[in-house]
Amino acid sequence: MKRFLFTWIVLSSLLIGCQQVNENYLKEAANPNLTHRSIKKLTDVIVYDIFSPPVASRIYAYSSIAAYEALIPDYPAYQSLAGQLTNLEALPQPEANQEYCFPLASIQAFLTTGRKFIFSEEEILAFEQEMLAEFKKTGMPKDVYERSIAYGNAVSQHILNWADQDNYKQSRTFPKYSITDDVSKWKPTPPAYMDGVEPHWRSIRPFALDSAQQFSPAPPTPFDTLPSSRFYQEAMEVYQALNEDVENRRTIASFWDCNPYVSHQKGHVMFATKKITPADTGWASLELRR
Repeated sequence: MKRFLFTWIVLSSLLIGCQQVNENYLKEAANPNLTHRSIKKLTDVIVYDIFSPPVASRIYAYSSIAAYEALIPDYPAYQSLAGQLTNLEALPQPEANQEYCFPLASIQAFLTTGRKFIFSEEEILAFEQEMLAEFKKTGMPKDVYERSIAYGNAVSQHILNWADQDNYKQSRTFPKYSITDDVSKWKPTPPAYMDGVEPHWRSIRPFALDSAQQFSPAPPTPFDTLPSSRFYQEAMEVYQALNEDVENRRTIASFWDCNPYVSHQKGHVMFATKKITPADTGWASLELRR
């Protein structure tokens, strides 16, 4: 009787211990800070690689969609974006009656997708290894770990195949913005004289619209140099505003400047610095609802 009681106590302790380990690894793996850090890392690489805001938004979008789709099997109340976003077909599904760590699958999908859109892939790969090491430290069962990684990769590949069809790669070969003698058209300005940013972006497949022309904005004020014209008066309003409270307005303009590569000129010396802006981080600030 004593031996039976002792055996029962030992087995009960082992079972309770296993349950605690299981609960701990799931709780640690679901830490949203892991996702936030992954987004921050991708942002840092986007700045380092000097992607323009439109291109940065595309990188954030596909990476975040991959992360979301790999996570939602654990949240039945959430719907897949397949059938809602243009040309996005049903995504791979996890195997029935198999255990997964979907937060791990989500981050794997996010990082694997993100590094396919940037130049400095080694930066994301190194960070990915750090993240995976943290997941392993949670005590996650090996089969769950491997199954989750495989699922994240499957979702990522599905999203990458979808992204390949959005006309982005083809647009890289389109001609640059053409500068004309028309005084009403935009021209590069000093000191950097940078090219026009993504003049063919309207040819990229939209996520939810049928085309860039589905909702056409009202036409701009007609160009006119006559002092009595509306265009001239609006231009002067901006000019006068820039001459008032110069330091404060310059700070505001710099904050919203969406150029990730800022030119500086001091005397005869010109140099540039890299930065991130609210325009660039619009997608980065999107928190994956859990």
